[in-house]
Amino acid sequence: MTPDEQPERAQSPVQRLFLLARLLRARPHTVAELAAATGQTLAVTARDLRELETLEPGLRVLPGPPQGYVIGTPELDGAARLTLLRGLDALAARGSEPAASLAPLRAALADALPAHVRAALPRPRVTSRPAAPDLALQAVTQAWLTCRPIRFQEWQPGTRRAARLHPLRIEAHPVSGDLLVVGRDPDHAGEVRTYRLSRMLHVTLDPQTFTPDPLDPAQTPALPVTPLPATGVPGMTVTLRFTGEATFRVLEGGYGCLGEPSINPDGSVDAPLLVPHAAGGVPRSVLPWLLSWGPQVQVLGPDGMRAEWQRLTREAAEVAAQTPTRFVQHGAA
Repeated sequence: MTPDEQPERAQSPVQRLFLLARLLRARPHTVAELAAATGQTLAVTARDLRELETLEPGLRVLPGPPQGYVIGTPELDGAARLTLLRGLDALAARGSEPAASLAPLRAALADALPAHVRAALPRPRVTSRPAAPDLALQAVTQAWLTCRPIRFQEWQPGTRRAARLHPLRIEAHPVSGDLLVVGRDPDHAGEVRTYRLSRMLHVTLDPQTFTPDPLDPAQTPALPVTPLPATGVPGMTVTLRFTGEATFRVLEGGYGCLGEPSINPDGSVDAPLLVPHAAGGVPRSVLPWLLSWGPQVQVLGPDGMRAEWQRLTREAAEVAAQTPTRFVQHGAA
């Protein structure tokens, strides 16, 4: 129940059904919210909802936990449908969203438009069967909606690794547009992990459910990039080499900002990082992230980025070698 919804106690069963229908047409509610809004017990509200289901064909049950209820769906006007269609076509053009997942959404939006508008819309690409990313996205989306863990094989260079995840967010990489799945790893103390959808193979849902745990932004692996400008200016690819413990952290998929890694004969890992151009030539958002890896990363190129990284590491080493001045009155003594 929202702060502006005051409890309304309805005495007769018919009054309660009309009150529930009015609340559910306004927005989705859980059983607990309906009970609080109507001043009834959970048992009475649940019984009324079962009765309302037989009378109201538009009543829909939303996946949980907890389950929600709503009557009807918001109606979009023609302008809103065209706006959403343009967005879907832009995703399809970039190739970052599986095509099969967009086709039913596109059809649902276009069917309600006038015939002359439908005739002028671009023809979507038709595929004979869903591709692996389509099937993976369907499974991950269903798991996210129903709070069910997923099992999958994560593709890594030359090998595959079995993994489990409690999916808590699906988002797009701000530069490449690749879909990323963020969640908690139940096999490693609930650590936050990020996986590229394109690397997730044979995704299956576990029968049990988990309680959603909203992610703290501070726990999510930070992306060391900012979106490319709308002018279409291409970014530049920075080639990085990771050594030591960093090789494991990169290969396990915790950094969706990195491209496909390759393993070198000495065990080090090379990975590309696409970053936007900046006015000074080197994006400020990338260099602090590189320094946070310490001696476990090397910048192989381009030359301008490598020179800037070398300059910053030298300056950091010089500052670290200095004996700090201790101010008794205004700082740490």
